Amino acid sequence: MNYILELSKFYLLSVGFGVFIFAPVANSKMTGGGFQKLLTTVCLSSIFGAIICHVVMGKSLANIEGAILVVSSICLLFHRQLHNTHDEKNSLLWLLYAIPAALGIVEFYFYQTYTLRNYLFIMSSAYYLGAITYAMILGHWYLVTPKLSEKPLKVATLIMWAIMIPKIIWSFYEASNASAYLELGTMLGGGYSFNWIMFIMRGVWGYLVIGVMSYFGWRLVCMRSIQSATGIYYSMTIFVFIGELISSYLFFKFGLLI
Repeated sequence: MNYILELSKFYLLSVGFGVFIFAPVANSKMTGGGFQKLLTTVCLSSIFGAIICHVVMGKSLANIEGAILVVSSICLLFHRQLHNTHDEKNSLLWLLYAIPAALGIVEFYFYQTYTLRNYLFIMSSAYYLGAITYAMILGHWYLVTPKLSEKPLKVATLIMWAIMIPKIIWSFYEASNASAYLELGTMLGGGYSFNWIMFIMRGVWGYLVIGVMSYFGWRLVCMRSIQSATGIYYSMTIFVFIGELISSYLFFKFGLLI
């Protein structure tokens, strides 16, 4: 039960902190405060869910990890409320953005065995998922502000590629080092067939499908066919959740950085 809660908590934090860190990609003066409110609501709800998982697991909100979640939630709440009356970010809104963005980087430290290698892997997974989810939410906002420049969506896609390409290289390197899991008759992991299925699904759904779809999404954005591009980003969000779920399972269960 604790394993499921830990995995659920990590996913909720990935949405909460992973999406929110990209909030400045689209200028709030261009999108209006409504987009920042929507984005912050999604992130706040996710972090609140993570707090519930944290408490159900028997952990205290008085420890460092719990304090980070509480402080981040308070900042997000005020960030959301202030955007009711402010479209453009002022100094206070930037501070309310910076605190949870920085605390999120610290929070992910608690989801690995305290090595830089594992920490970077956890971070890359969270922000990979966050970048794609952010692009999907932003794409939907073009229905509200159809005259919004396509530049923010292009930037979000470029950020996603900047995270995805090193992750692909890293995953293939780690997979080659974990070849013992793929040997016929192996008893490592979930067994020969299970390991192959997990590795293939992680690569195909988590990287190949997303890579191909993001290319067509980019082309559609360049043609300013935003509604069609948003449909692609929506599908990419589903695939990245599946791919990173498999990756997180392999990491938390077997210590594999795939």
